[in-house]
Amino acid sequence: MSSIGDARRLAASWLNPDRPSYLIYFVTARCNAKCETCFYWRETAAASARTELQPDELQKISEHLPPLVQFTLSGGEPFMRSDIFELVRPVIEKCRPVYLSIPTNGIMTGQIVETVERLAASYPWLRVNLELSIDGIGKDHDRIRARIGTFEELSKTWQALKAIHPKYKNLRLSILTVLSAMNSENIFELLNQLKAEMRPDRQEVMFPRGNPRNPASIEVPIKRFKEVSEWLDREAGRPSGFLDRVRAELAHQKRELIINTVARDRSVLPCLAGRKLVVIEPDGRVRPCEMLESVFNAPPANSGLEDFSLGSLRENDYDLLKILNGERARKLRGFISNSACHCSYECAALADLAFKPEHMARVFLKALV
Repeated sequence: MSSIGDARRLAASWLNPDRPSYLIYFVTARCNAKCETCFYWRETAAASARTELQPDELQKISEHLPPLVQFTLSGGEPFMRSDIFELVRPVIEKCRPVYLSIPTNGIMTGQIVETVERLAASYPWLRVNLELSIDGIGKDHDRIRARIGTFEELSKTWQALKAIHPKYKNLRLSILTVLSAMNSENIFELLNQLKAEMRPDRQEVMFPRGNPRNPASIEVPIKRFKEVSEWLDREAGRPSGFLDRVRAELAHQKRELIINTVARDRSVLPCLAGRKLVVIEPDGRVRPCEMLESVFNAPPANSGLEDFSLGSLRENDYDLLKILNGERARKLRGFISNSACHCSYECAALADLAFKPEHMARVFLKALV
């Protein structure tokens, strides 16, 4: 898809404010690590392959989906699914997303490299973004992941990915780091080493969120994240291409939005979760985002909601739009709006910016000058 095609897809999403354009699909809750900062650890502890959606169900789901701008595969560890290519193929071919992002801990080298190369080769118009999570070097990373040998395994994966990278112009290799109490003190040493030795196409740092396995791990002042954001802006420099400048400016504004939200402890922009951003769980349950339970624990008694689920795809003919157009979804979106819900969730912050034309106009102007 060309830059003009990207702009058209984004503009079309603005004309349909209640139709999802950013879909996050947790392909599995299973994981082969036990990260201290993981907000999804309760789900991984109870995970079962028996309840996961299967490729034929994804085919049914895709038949009811609109065109997408962003499609993200999450987990757990996404590559625990050996059928991941066949699983998501119907969505890619029907919805033709502009971007496909896959975060991974990098442990399963063969599975990761084979799947990524197959995706990049099969869909040359699709921008495939492989995001390798690294929170430390050597034993420091292994300690955060609670798994010996993890850093050695992800290093092997990264080298294998770098070897195939030149073959695919649509493949971007990124490194994601979660800022935590376990790496905050030496974060700039870590980031500089990763940049120098691994030479990623993109580096990003995430502010911790939710209710992690180790609550003390997320005790990081927002001031430190602001300093990290300034490092990222400075080290990225000014990209030469317009589209890359748009990406860089959008990433900058996303971090600024998170900083302002956390510092003020209030909503800065109306949240689009449950509208433009939607999450599908491994068993087909649909949620507006990943963070509502962390923010509120449970819906208030006067909300008319039993929980924060929008509904089950298996119980609604695999029709996501049917769920989003239902009364329950209307109530839940109203609750999000009326409660001024706010958090440091990167995907929600990105959606709040990208799917509001007035904000993207500023991003485009910054990229032009």
